Amino acid sequence: MNIRDIKIKINILFNINKLTNTMSMISFSKMKKIFKKCLILNKLYSETRKIIFEIYNFNKNNFFCCILITTNKGFCGNINNEIIKYCLKFLKNNINLDLIVIGKKAIDFFSKRNIYIKKKIIFNEKKDVFFSKDILNFLKYYENVFFLSSKIINNNIKIIKTNLYEKIKKNFYEIDINYIDIINNYLNFTLNYLYSENYFSELKLRMTTMKSATDNSKKIIKNMNIIKNKIRQFKVTQEMLEIINSINL
Repeated sequence: MNIRDIKIKINILFNINKLTNTMSMISFSKMKKIFKKCLILNKLYSETRKIIFEIYNFNKNNFFCCILITTNKGFCGNINNEIIKYCLKFLKNNINLDLIVIGKKAIDFFSKRNIYIKKKIIFNEKKDVFFSKDILNFLKYYENVFFLSSKIINNNIKIIKTNLYEKIKKNFYEIDINYIDIINNYLNFTLNYLYSENYFSELKLRMTTMKSATDNSKKIIKNMNIIKNKIRQFKVTQEMLEIINSINL
């Protein structure tokens, strides 16, 4: 390896360093906005959940639905691998379970393996995340709906399984209540909150991944510079020895 090749590799590493550092900063800036959104959505989700458990009559039809939330992009650690593994085990251990997949990564995974997916959904993170009317209509007929999502807890990725309906209660209100709107709002608040939490985890993992890549590239650049200097010094020393030997002759 000569000095010219080393310089070319160092320039490539400098460009990689700039790219990974930029991606890390972008993820960090997005995290601030998503974190505020998660706090608001958490309150909406929690309050709506309390209301649902008080007024809604739950179905008993032995049909269940699993909604898997994954990312659309990569470079975010093993967030998708872990939750897909968990989902596969969950599907094996449960019967009469329909699967709804959110996110390009999981859709590609299940499509390649010819695993049946009831619905495939890809959301744009820049827009509001809501179920369509068609999905809301058939979700109401399940006895229970499970959301599988990821969350960062103490800088570790955790898989969160959320049961949409956990217990059965009968109506005790005498007033007329529009259950359809309440259920639709509950489904959308749950989706929006869990999707935002998952997106926040994605951004945080991408930030840490890109930061570690930046640090590693800096170390490699430093080592490459040391090697370059050693080669240059070796050549200088070799030329000096040749001059000295020629004088002695």
